[in-house]
Amino acid sequence: MNNPLIRRIGATAVAVLLLVYVGYQVYRSQYTGLKTETAIYSTVSETIDTTGFIIRDEEVIDSGYSGVLNYTVDDGEKVAENGILAEIYPTEEDAAAQNRIARIDDELNRLSALETPDDSAATSNPKMIGSQISKKITAILTELKSGSLSTVTDERNDLMLLLSQRQIVTGKETTGDYSAHVDELHEERIALTQSASSSTGTVKSPAAGYFIRSVDGYEDAVSIDEVTELTVDDVRALEDGEAENSDDESIGKIAKDFNWYIACVLTENDLVRLDRTTRVTVEMPFATLEKIPAEVVEINRDAETGKAAVILKCTYMNSDIASARKETLRINISSYSGVLVQESAIHFADVVVQETDENGNEVDVTYENIRGVYVKSGSRIRFVQIFSDATINGYAICKTSLSTQEREQLVTRDTIQLYDEVVVEGTDLYDGKML
Repeated sequence: MNNPLIRRIGATAVAVLLLVYVGYQVYRSQYTGLKTETAIYSTVSETIDTTGFIIRDEEVIDSGYSGVLNYTVDDGEKVAENGILAEIYPTEEDAAAQNRIARIDDELNRLSALETPDDSAATSNPKMIGSQISKKITAILTELKSGSLSTVTDERNDLMLLLSQRQIVTGKETTGDYSAHVDELHEERIALTQSASSSTGTVKSPAAGYFIRSVDGYEDAVSIDEVTELTVDDVRALEDGEAENSDDESIGKIAKDFNWYIACVLTENDLVRLDRTTRVTVEMPFATLEKIPAEVVEINRDAETGKAAVILKCTYMNSDIASARKETLRINISSYSGVLVQESAIHFADVVVQETDENGNEVDVTYENIRGVYVKSGSRIRFVQIFSDATINGYAICKTSLSTQEREQLVTRDTIQLYDEVVVEGTDLYDGKML
């Protein structure tokens, strides 16, 4: 052991071990082992994904006419009994001429507003016109986003009129600038009226309801009086079945009842989530971007499988929904808004609170199994109680504004707040722990 080389090797080994030990202690003092996630505010919907079959009380319109049809109503538009659905013309040229005359009349009606732009404050104030232009642009964008394209043309024409009014009011144009165009339109209208043949007849609606141009062969698949009696097997047969040969010569159909129905099959787990819910919204992503209000009117359970045929009643209609039949569905049961917290970050802890007893003395009171989360607060972590009505997709939707009753139940200093740094991973967590 007196060998200098051995002593040097031993001293070096001891020094290395000391360095490793000191480094490990420094690492332990700096590394908290915690992982946090920022609490953000969001609105989350509880949904059920399935497929559905759409049922309407439909009457196909016979095609007993000769000539060219010119429709006077849009797909999905409401019509009255004996209301005119289409006009009949001898040739396609005559029908096209009539359409052009209708567009000319519409444009002339709009241009007439430019002849007297100072008649009202609404059309003589550039600021007010500018506000109307902004609203009209927003309306157009909304229509485009929702997929309701039937009214976009009218909205676009209104926008062009407002832009022209602003040009006149601000002095960049005069009413005379439009006079030549108005004269041209009048001359074109006269020429079309003289050359085109008039209508030889009309097609009228056999009943009041929605007009739908397409006929798919499923019009008589289910009687509207029997829709609430459909079973799971019935709905599956409708979804998997083939349509009868549709009448290619018909001009369309009338959905006679303004109520229409969606039949779908839900599993036992989905039925539990739908329990005690009657008002929902339905999305059909491949048919329309609209969220359709619906009412759960019947749930017919199958005792053997636990599944059920669920019947939803709807009233909202547009041109996209009018042609839908077998669709992928998303049923939105309910929506919750609040701060999102991972379910794995929630803990149950005992909270000690100082309270004043009946004798006026400060005493420690322990509240057991309080539901909450740990959040970073400076160089420490602290426990905050949370209040949540729902957990969706692994996240609890927590309230930031509490009711009077919830405030009475609050035993921590406050509840979770927006942008709190919530501890989602960590060990040995307790209120007041140093980081």
